[in-house]
Order: sequence, then C-alpha cells, then structure tokens
Amino acid sequence: MSQSDRLPDLNLLRLFVALMEERHVTRAGERLFLSQPAASGGLKRLREQFHDVLLVREGQELRPTPRAEELYATLAPLLGQMMDAIAVSTPFDPATDHRTFVLGCSDAIAFALLPPLLDRFRQTAPGCSLSVRMGDHHSLPAMLAAGEIDTALGYMGNELPANARMKVLRHSRWMVLRDAATPSVAEMDAYCARPHALISVRGDLEGNVDSLLRSEGRSRRVVLGLSSFFLLAAALPGTQMIATVPDFVAQRLAMRAGLLLDTPPVTISPTPNALAWNGSRDQDPAERWFRQEVTAAMANALTPPRELV
Repeated sequence: MSQSDRLPDLNLLRLFVALMEERHVTRAGERLFLSQPAASGGLKRLREQFHDVLLVREGQELRPTPRAEELYATLAPLLGQMMDAIAVSTPFDPATDHRTFVLGCSDAIAFALLPPLLDRFRQTAPGCSLSVRMGDHHSLPAMLAAGEIDTALGYMGNELPANARMKVLRHSRWMVLRDAATPSVAEMDAYCARPHALISVRGDLEGNVDSLLRSEGRSRRVVLGLSSFFLLAAALPGTQMIATVPDFVAQRLAMRAGLLLDTPPVTISPTPNALAWNGSRDQDPAERWFRQEVTAAMANALTPPRELV
C-alpha cells in the first residue's frame, strides 16, 4: 500500500472538517491550535490522500469541490461520534491533565469571570490551559454549532443549536456606575441630566435604555459609545459620565476604578446569563469538570454587593 492510499489519521480528518466549516486555512488552524504553515501542510496531505484538490481559493475564502462536499457529509457526523466516544471513555484528572478548554463568552462576562476562573485553574488544574473566544448572542450559538468553542456563557437568545444543552446561572440586574466625586443619579431627573456612556458591539449611541426612557416620556444624552466594558475604567473616572451596565460588571469596575454604584431609576428587566454546551459533550468527564468550574467562578463573579450607594 502506497503512502497516498493509507487512511488519514484522526487529526488530519479533524483538519478537513475544520477547513470545510471555516472555508479559510488560517481560521481552521486557529480552531485546532495549528500554525498557518501546519494547516497548509495538512491541506496538501489531504489533497494527496483523496486525489482531489478539495478546496479551491475563491476571493478570501475556499470553495469546496463536489468530492469535498461528499466527504464532509459522510465524515463530519462519524468524526463527531468518534470524538465523543473517545472523550467519554477517557478519564480526566485536573491535577495532572494537560488539556485546553475553549470558552466563548461576551465582553462583559470575560471582564468579570476571568479573574476567579483563572484563580481556580491555578489551584486545581495547573497543567490545563484556557482559550477564550469573544462573541455575543448572535455569534456564540453559531460558534458552538461549528465546534469552535466547547462551552458558551452569556445571554444566548433563541438561536442555540438543536442538540445544545443550556442552564441559566443567574438573572443579572442592572446598575449605574459613576465617579465617586459626583452626586447620586438614583433619581430620574439626575439620571437623565448626566452624560452617558453606552457599551455596544458596534459602539452605538442608542440602546435598550433609550427605548425604556421614551416609554416614560424621558430621554438621555449618550456622549460616548464604546465596544468594550474594559474601557469604562478609563472613561468614567474624573468625569460626569455615567454608564448603565450589568451588576457583575459594575461591581468589578467599582472595585478596580474607584467608582460608585446606583440603582437605575428606570426599570430594566434582569438579563439571563446561561451556560450552553453541545449535547454530545454532556457526559465528557473533562467538559463536565470545566462546566462546574465555570459555574463556580461565575457565582463568585456575581456575588451581590454588600451595600449600594
């Protein structure tokens, strides 16, 4: 049997599935923690193995050939079943294992969750690594369905894959952040009179709070749009600006940036923060351990403040 007639190894098949789903060599490599040259070399071996070009460059992406589409339809479900069976039957000891876990979450979740989660990793799983992929309620379900992440955490919406499992960890209230030297904005007039900073993926200057205020015949002035909660630590201190954010973000920013918290005068429905994962990974010992650690870290990050100012 010649080398090209041998069956490809499991890692090469995983690369093929990633290439088909990403349609991009670099993204497929990143998904499997491979360098771009390694992913390109893998594609070359796949082409030799299956005697077909498989993926043809078309603009910035790769277009699969009919042969590649046939292979993917057959191999993807079989590979998924095989990987799941291997995972379930493989014991996991966090104290000695060297595994990489991939978590997808929102910017807000990452800001509050990473300190307690990394602390737990250092204590219980010193040999394991964590890769964090940022997303929102639109992109996280798609990343979960494509296998780009093992676990998703945040507001999930209604777009989860059919085989996904989900557990709501907490409904988060909303709080107002302000510089400690500025007066309270717990009253509606004071809240509407102050300049506001707003967090959105696109840096918008209008959000859900504006709709709620309009329903009460009120309005506010958003003077700063930011794409990351991290930036509030630099934007708010020393200014009159305020920001209405989830309670777990507010608490951590208050601790780090010397800010104070107010209860917003406008009624905002609490936001559900949920943990979601692929149903086929439900019994994977390592993934079950990871979900427990994320849940515990999230509980730490969401500890209610002792006193609201």
